[in-house]
Amino acid sequence: MSEGSGGPVTVHVDAKIKGMHDKTLPKKAYVGYYILETGEHREKPVFADESDDAEIQAVLFAIEELTHRFDRMTIVCDHHSVVSEAKRQAAKNPSELLTDLRNILHEYQSRIELKALQSNMAHGSLTEYVNRLESESPAS
Repeated sequence: MSEGSGGPVTVHVDAKIKGMHDKTLPKKAYVGYYILETGEHREKPVFADESDDAEIQAVLFAIEELTHRFDRMTIVCDHHSVVSEAKRQAAKNPSELLTDLRNILHEYQSRIELKALQSNMAHGSLTEYVNRLESESPAS
């Protein structure tokens, strides 16, 4: 697709942190997106040890990867607090990631809509990616 020719699309994003509930395990974080109209998805590991930060990175990953391809996107995130904080006019002590996300959403306000949703299409592909990575790596 040529730059800016595609769209509008619905993009589901998700994040997963392995080892969250076991303090003895190292935490591994992953983010991914799933384009509803095409079934295209992409995942990658990231550095995060808090679920909010990982979810923000998932939204930023989709924006970075897809804004040059699509004129308009609706990004769907199942992490309601991230969506509400990103859309809020002011926040007390926002993280650097949240500040970046808010600035990008403001810059692309005519092209990107961020929505909260319960059901998440990226969840399955991200889980599959993480499970595949774990099965390919030697046991620690």
